[in-house]
Amino acid sequence: MLAFVGCVKGNPIEIGSGAQDGGTIAIANCGYSITTRLGAEAPTLAVDAFGDDATPRLVHLGFVGDPKTSMVAQWRTADEVTRAGLVRYAKGANLTAEELTETAPGIQFAYESTGGESPRMHQAHMCGLEPGTTYSYQVGAHDPVSGASSFSPVYSFRTAPDIVAHPDTEVVIGSLGDCRNGYDIWEQLTTRVKTYDPDLVVFTGDAVTIGITQYEWEAFLGRAEPLFATVPVVFAHGNHEVNAVNFFSQFAQPGDQENFGVDYGHVHLTVLNDTPAEVADLTGKTVAFLRADLEASKAATWKLAMHHQPVWSSATAHGSNLTLQQAWQPLYDQYKVDLVLNGHDHDFELSKPMVGQSTQSSVDKGTVYLVQGGAGAELYDNASQFFTQYAEKTYGASVLHVRANQLTLDAFRPDGSTIPAGFTKSK
Repeated sequence: MLAFVGCVKGNPIEIGSGAQDGGTIAIANCGYSITTRLGAEAPTLAVDAFGDDATPRLVHLGFVGDPKTSMVAQWRTADEVTRAGLVRYAKGANLTAEELTETAPGIQFAYESTGGESPRMHQAHMCGLEPGTTYSYQVGAHDPVSGASSFSPVYSFRTAPDIVAHPDTEVVIGSLGDCRNGYDIWEQLTTRVKTYDPDLVVFTGDAVTIGITQYEWEAFLGRAEPLFATVPVVFAHGNHEVNAVNFFSQFAQPGDQENFGVDYGHVHLTVLNDTPAEVADLTGKTVAFLRADLEASKAATWKLAMHHQPVWSSATAHGSNLTLQQAWQPLYDQYKVDLVLNGHDHDFELSKPMVGQSTQSSVDKGTVYLVQGGAGAELYDNASQFFTQYAEKTYGASVLHVRANQLTLDAFRPDGSTIPAGFTKSK
């Protein structure tokens, strides 16, 4: 259940009449509610209101509930007036529009952005799906007055597997972070990630230069639409997102969209906001959440964490975040987290296995920290330190292959060449 509470600090837009004070709507047949933040309208069911061009665009997937049985499609329209929307879907790959026999109604809301813009978001929630199954879908609407239809192409996605029924299932996870105006590189990397046929994409933060600039979000989502329309994305908040309403409005994610846990295949992924509106949360509320989430998921085969700023980094721009080392790493050590995914420093780095301030002789004995901040933003220099396994000033992305008994990480540059770093860990 999403519970967006409090004001969005870091967003300088003044909210006037109360129309953008947020609100809540229950999603029928899904068992959860969606609540928008200050700066956005309360979400409502879609209605038959059409503008000049209701063509869907910037289609992307996410989830709020169990990824084995649910999926959320989200999109904008070419105009900002259309309030109609739904999703049509059916089990099976590469179906035609005529074969999409199931429907789910859309919800819609607008939010305030820079320059007086009020982008309008559309979401449709598909629930009661079968695990480990391919579905085809399209989003859009039919105008009952004119008879015109405006629908997206038909896309396909897979739900997360049921590892109880199919314990040998492998999931593939693409990992990227920090594109910030480097959208040519971003497009190359997302195109490359798509060739791995991932089940899930994770993004370590800093999609844009500043979170309130909508045109950058449109470039980010538009360049990645071929990937994001077929694979759900889990997004960690970065410091350049500035806790803006734009960020929280454009991604369907569990919990409060800042700190939450996700079970996907044999992986438990803990996602954290390391630039919260209240800095004191880093050593207070966030630590309490992290401890509770790791305790609840301690039986998971593979434990991963993702947040923006690196616990260990040899880059000369930012380097290791000592606050997170002191406040969060002891919990990573205690619960034997296998891999922590970070960005913030614009390079590629893989640490040696770490416990406290000590390197370990094997990945079986410590946590590996990945800095994956080369999705398009200007690159930073780095230098090898005692904890460095590999570091390179390069653009790149990574792919994880995860089975019950093995986790493998491979990294590559935009041209597909291999970054000579990675690891395989077995259990």
